[in-house]
Amino acid sequence: MPMNPRSVLQLIAIMLCASLPLTGFAAADTAESAGKIRLQGLDGRQHALGEFLGKGKWTLVNIWGPDCPPCKDEIPELVLFHEEHKDTNARVLGIAIDFPSFGYANKQAVEKFVEDYLVEFPVLLSDSGISRKLGAGVLEGLPTTFMFTPDGRLVAKQVGAVTREIIEKFINEYEALNGKRAGETVGK
Repeated sequence: MPMNPRSVLQLIAIMLCASLPLTGFAAADTAESAGKIRLQGLDGRQHALGEFLGKGKWTLVNIWGPDCPPCKDEIPELVLFHEEHKDTNARVLGIAIDFPSFGYANKQAVEKFVEDYLVEFPVLLSDSGISRKLGAGVLEGLPTTFMFTPDGRLVAKQVGAVTREIIEKFINEYEALNGKRAGETVGK
C-alpha cells in the first residue's frame, strides 16, 4: 500500500528529529548565540559560526570524525549536496572532532580526510562540546547533522548518516508546511 504524502512527511520528520524534540532547541536565539561560537578552521584562522548561519541559506552542520566509518560513508553525499546547492539555497558546514574519543580533532588527520574525500565545504575543528554550544544537548554519536533554516533557527537533528535525498526532501517538506521562500525548490 503506497504511503500518502502526509505519512511520508511524518516519516522524514521522525528520521531527522528522532533523538531530540524540536521544543528542546532554543530556536529564537540560535543564530545569535551560535554566531558567537568561534572554532579553528583548516586555514588556521578562528571562524565565528555566525559566518555560516542565518545568511539566507539552509545550513547543514555535520559533526563527523575522520576515523568514523559511517562518516566515511556519508561524506560523498554531503559533498554532492553542497556542490549542487551552495550557489543557490543551501550549504554544508563540517565540524570535525576526534573519533572514537570525541575529543578535539587532529588537524592533520582532518586535512588528509578532506583531501582524500574531495571535501570542498568549510571544515572547522572542535570536540564533542560543540553540540551543547549549539543548544542541542550532549553529542550522542557520529555523524550528527543539524539543520538550520535560512534565518538561522535550529529545526532538526539527526544522529546517524543522512543522504542528499533525505536532506532535500526535508527542506522541501519543511518549507511546504512553514511557507516556502519564493520560487525555491531543493533538488528534483
